Amino acid sequence: MKAVRAALLLLISLRTQAEPGRLWTPAGIERVKATAAAEPWAAEIVGDLIRRAGDWPQAHLRAYGLKEWALPAEGAGWSHAYVCPDHGVRLQQRQGRNLCPVDGRDYHGWPIDNVVYMQRNGDNARAARDLGLAWRLTGKEEYAAKARRILNAYTRLYPALPIHDNNNNKPDTPSGARVMSQTLSEAGWLVPLVFAYDLAGGSMSAEERSGFETNVLRNAAAVIAPNNRGKSNWQSWHNAALLGAGLAVGDTGLVSLALDGPGGFKFQMRESITADGPWYEGAWGYHFFSVEPLTLTYEMAKRAGIALPEAAALRRMLEAPERCVFPDGTLPNFNDSGLVKLPERRKPLDRLLWGDSPFAAEKAAATRATTSDLMPGAGMATLRVRGSDHTLAVKFGAHGGGHGHYDKLSFISYSNGAHQAADPGTQAYAVRSHATWDKMTVAHNTLVVDEKNQAEATGRLLQWTPGADATIIRLSAGAAYKGVEIERTLVHTARYTLDIVDARSTDGAPHRFDWLYHNHGKLAQPPAGPPAAVTLPGTTGYQHLANPRAVLTAGAWDALFMQKTSGLRLHMLGGSGTTVVSGEGLGPDLTVPVPFVMARREGLSARFVAVYEPFISKPAGVTLTETDEGAFAVAGEGFRHQVRIADGKATISGM
Repeated sequence: MKAVRAALLLLISLRTQAEPGRLWTPAGIERVKATAAAEPWAAEIVGDLIRRAGDWPQAHLRAYGLKEWALPAEGAGWSHAYVCPDHGVRLQQRQGRNLCPVDGRDYHGWPIDNVVYMQRNGDNARAARDLGLAWRLTGKEEYAAKARRILNAYTRLYPALPIHDNNNNKPDTPSGARVMSQTLSEAGWLVPLVFAYDLAGGSMSAEERSGFETNVLRNAAAVIAPNNRGKSNWQSWHNAALLGAGLAVGDTGLVSLALDGPGGFKFQMRESITADGPWYEGAWGYHFFSVEPLTLTYEMAKRAGIALPEAAALRRMLEAPERCVFPDGTLPNFNDSGLVKLPERRKPLDRLLWGDSPFAAEKAAATRATTSDLMPGAGMATLRVRGSDHTLAVKFGAHGGGHGHYDKLSFISYSNGAHQAADPGTQAYAVRSHATWDKMTVAHNTLVVDEKNQAEATGRLLQWTPGADATIIRLSAGAAYKGVEIERTLVHTARYTLDIVDARSTDGAPHRFDWLYHNHGKLAQPPAGPPAAVTLPGTTGYQHLANPRAVLTAGAWDALFMQKTSGLRLHMLGGSGTTVVSGEGLGPDLTVPVPFVMARREGLSARFVAVYEPFISKPAGVTLTETDEGAFAVAGEGFRHQVRIADGKATISGM
């Protein structure tokens, strides 16, 4: 706290100066100018920023179909409510119209228009920041005047807005906010406004500064601070907003709360970043969503002279994505996340403002593309082989809190330039199928017991044997199901992946075991066999398995999935009393169905043994047989491998 107080005394002593001096000193502005003068990429960013400053508010009016600029007169809505009620897809805002991309219908009223208010408030805050920066870079008073217009407008409006939540209720709830509908969004809105005030505050009168600090900065901090979310991405944004507001008004209490308080920055560094580096929620979208406020908090503290050695954990966080990336630069859409594209480096504007991150570290692309990687703390593994883009991402770690899915031991894959084995990722949270499909066990490439969801379990690593040409991983689903143990063994090579799933009853009762596999594209060849009757439940995600077609077979069976430039053949060994169901489920894009196959068996135990063979034009015909010695032989042109599981360990020979 001594360092915090010393830094604040310095900041307070600078508050009467016309120059920035709180977060942006004249030296910092000169550094940005020098970088723009020396680096073409930086000059392009500055040129675009100044162009946008000159075009404000005209660009804002065009974007939202407005005749004149003004703040939304009422509080905003929840971003996840901006969806078509008929198709579940996100709407597209075009000049005041909220269009469904499926049928073009224009939606209005609550909550749709209120989400647009959220977008407008966010744009206003960022515009004020950029206008303040444009003023500091050019000295043109017109940009400062525009920034003041936005800041003073919020000074007048903010205290008049009632606290409300995502459902537009106005109770005194910790998560409610004024400008936005939740404290998370309020914090995300406040952070760029803090920077705008730091940059443009020197052009404001003493009365304007006092009004903004009281009505907006202190008032918003009073809304955000009581909602301590502990270990969460929410609290990381809260901390950034509280630190910025505290530094701007010289409030040591806010600064201490943001850094040292329960759930503060130091707490997040200890508790929310796993030992391997991924954010604890297990979703790459939230990983990067959290990187932003954590990095901003570190940068603000550094410029205020506050040392944060705990921030070294950010190095792990920034390095982790490089270890899990697919060949196309995307990261697995596990838990509540889409397929996130791995950023090449920091956002260009952030890089210009803050410089290169002191924590950034790059790996050689060749190493990343050919080496298997295990993150036992995060419960993730990425299986790769040299000379091939065939890649498997496996998930077995902790549930991930509210953004976790019930999908222990699930995996997704990539080969021949395309994603193959599919994960639903997440839809907007207001879409009904988010709760009834995205999170459900049946929506993932794993095992469902008795047509129920898994528990919020943590899996266990049983074996990890990486190699240049073959990698083996064996996993347990832990306590995913009461009364049943599940283990999965994956043997990954360039030509195929061998998958062995074992389920055993531990409560002495028979169970129903449903093995699921979802693959992008079309099911060009469904499993063959005599037709069978199958009844699927109307709950736990099964209600979304459309057009089910069932066959009964004791023998081996195949399924063929085709995409435009690649395909995948699935071959499973037979088992008595097996019902194989095929059809369509939901995918990451609700307008594009994803085909599935399901193998159902019942009893005290079940073993599912399958091989996945990726191909370009047609399968090479990889074969899978069980030997007399209880091993599994996988063979194709020029190779024959034998995989054996003995004494709890899998081995492969013939490589």
